[in-house]
Amino acid sequence: MRDGEMTWKRLAFAGLLIVTLTGAATSVGATVIPALAGPAPVKPTMTAEPSAEPSAEPSISASPSPTPSASNSPRPSGAFAGWASNLSGKVDIPKTALESYGYAEWVLQQTRSTCKLQWTTLAAIGKLTSDHGRQGGGTIDAQGRSKPGLVGPALSGSDSDGGALDGDQAKDHAVGPMQFTPTMWRAFGVDADSDELADPQDVDDAALSAGYFLCDTGADLSIVANWKKAINAYHGLAPHIDKIFETAQSYGTKSKE
Repeated sequence: MRDGEMTWKRLAFAGLLIVTLTGAATSVGATVIPALAGPAPVKPTMTAEPSAEPSAEPSISASPSPTPSASNSPRPSGAFAGWASNLSGKVDIPKTALESYGYAEWVLQQTRSTCKLQWTTLAAIGKLTSDHGRQGGGTIDAQGRSKPGLVGPALSGSDSDGGALDGDQAKDHAVGPMQFTPTMWRAFGVDADSDELADPQDVDDAALSAGYFLCDTGADLSIVANWKKAINAYHGLAPHIDKIFETAQSYGTKSKE
């Protein structure tokens, strides 16, 4: 693993072992990325049209909390299975993806406490970029990986990673359920599920990495100006910031019903 990459430890929490990040650096690097394989990748598209720009941050949602019900799960995010099971139908988010969003919020509470990023914002990004991995008939498997791999359209400019993430040695593409560009992934990609691979096609890794991107400045994202700045910096989201807000707001409201 490269210098600056985060070290993982297993800690006891609520009677079960889950993984949390310790000694997090300001910038982290990705580990080895597995080659894309299987059926031809789905190409996500963003179809939401912007309307009014948000004037407030998304409302407070039901907070994720780990439970002993998923103590046998190989994925640390499986500790949030009980929370996700109760909420999945209400918000129409696949349980595996919802576990990842909840786990990411929980980890960020420990490692970026000033950020105050909620799972609803991560879920709204996942909805817009890939419908939580379901776009084009895709799915996220039990291990949290997109099937087939999600690869967006070619971006302007030349290839920057030799096709490591997207299989294209001529042009870069955004990839995975959270649509990371190679540049974003090199700076913020993390192995969130301790499988020794940082993989943007893995929703556990992608959700937490997106959280680290949004929280990079250390700003309090419960303040609307900071929230908008973070969303606008994320690849492809600036024209859709109103939709991100509306979706996050909706998830927060439904989570409390």
